[in-house]
Amino acid sequence: MEHRPPYWAAVLAGTVVFILYLVTLAPTTAFWDASEYIVTAHIFGIPHPPGNPLFVVLARVFSVLLAPLGLPVAVRVNVFAAATSAAAASFMFLIAHRLVSSFVTERWMGIAGAACAALLSATAFTVWNQSTVNEKVYTVSMLVIAAASWLVVLWYDNRAQPKSLRYLLATLYVIVLGSTNHLMSVLPVPAIGLLALVAG
Repeated sequence: MEHRPPYWAAVLAGTVVFILYLVTLAPTTAFWDASEYIVTAHIFGIPHPPGNPLFVVLARVFSVLLAPLGLPVAVRVNVFAAATSAAAASFMFLIAHRLVSSFVTERWMGIAGAACAALLSATAFTVWNQSTVNEKVYTVSMLVIAAASWLVVLWYDNRAQPKSLRYLLATLYVIVLGSTNHLMSVLPVPAIGLLALVAG
């Protein structure tokens, strides 16, 4: 059975998660590293080693784009964390939908199951905390891991086609880029390598 990803539902799931995060968003900075990352993003500085350059660049750009709204800098960077985490939830929806759809026949059941999975992953205590209060680099890494995982799913589903290698190359690019945010981004590499060896 050919799998058709419901991208519209993934966007809807991510939007719902983003709204939930906005409603519970911290109105200012929090303790420890969160304050450091907000400040370094604002001044385009360098946080403690390893420096997390991807986070600083993305958070700075996002903060500048939101500046016309008149929001405090801390809120703008917190919104960035919420947005990247919500985008990760959209990818989690797509991955869960692919898994659920392999053993249910009704399309709505796949969508409902994936929505539950995305909502559960987005509202786990640590994820919610990092997305709304204790903003750090981890939401960007979650987005990198979720996007890389989805690209691998696309490769797996299209591996018989000549152009399917582009999905693996895109996965590699996303993971290497994500490693400049936090080394957590390389966590899926062993699983991806094993899948490529077994299924390739």
